[in-house]
Amino acid sequence: MSPLRGLSLTWTLRGAVVLALLALGLFAVLTPQTSAPAATTVVTPTGVVAPTASAPPTSATSQPTQTPQPITSIIVRQTEVPYPTSTPFPSGLASVSVVDFSFMPGALRIKAGQSVLWRNDGTEQHDVTGSDWHSGPLDPGYTYRLTFGIAGTYAYRCSIHLDMTGTVVVT
Repeated sequence: MSPLRGLSLTWTLRGAVVLALLALGLFAVLTPQTSAPAATTVVTPTGVVAPTASAPPTSATSQPTQTPQPITSIIVRQTEVPYPTSTPFPSGLASVSVVDFSFMPGALRIKAGQSVLWRNDGTEQHDVTGSDWHSGPLDPGYTYRLTFGIAGTYAYRCSIHLDMTGTVVVT
């Protein structure tokens, strides 16, 4: 037996294995996929077990389902000039509602000595931060109150959500 004869036999076997794998792959691709319906067992009130077959699929092609994605809503509401005054409470408090990632109203006019009450009416944690004052974190339902004694315009924001801003105008 010559060494070339053994070499050609080796390559012949390798070629046969490759052709067999190609044939199996082609067979797997071209063979229609059918699945038998799964059998379920139903127990009747009398205790008799009755096997039933589940319903066959309604269509041969299955449609992909869409994965639900969380929806984040950031609504920016601008208060038009002239700035409306919120309805004061009997104690002279003006109120601002923190909801939907905005302050409502966004601009507030009050008189010197009046207080403003911020209430978190949303579902996220917020805060109220001015140039020299900070409410700390306000969980949903919590409030923060600040009295303005000097006339001026006071800008504030939520330091957690930087696009949330508001203004208090004290006259």
